[in-house]
Amino acid sequence: MQTDSIKLLFSYTIAAVVIIGGGAMLFVSRGETNSDFSLLLAGFVGSALAWVFGQESATRAVRSYQSGLNTDIVPKP
Repeated sequence: MQTDSIKLLFSYTIAAVVIIGGGAMLFVSRGETNSDFSLLLAGFVGSALAWVFGQESATRAVRSYQSGLNTDIVPKP
């Protein structure tokens, strides 16, 4: 496996853990009268997923640019 494939698998594993864990926390806290905890938890889950996939997207973009430098598709600076 290439390093990028391992990082992608790790990113999706983190995302799955965050989504399942956040869903479980929302399920456990469903009986609370105050909905602030649910909103806070949903915000943390969304922020974590945005960070994980933002990092993965940035890595893929840099890898694509670097591989393009070895061809005539992207002009060299």
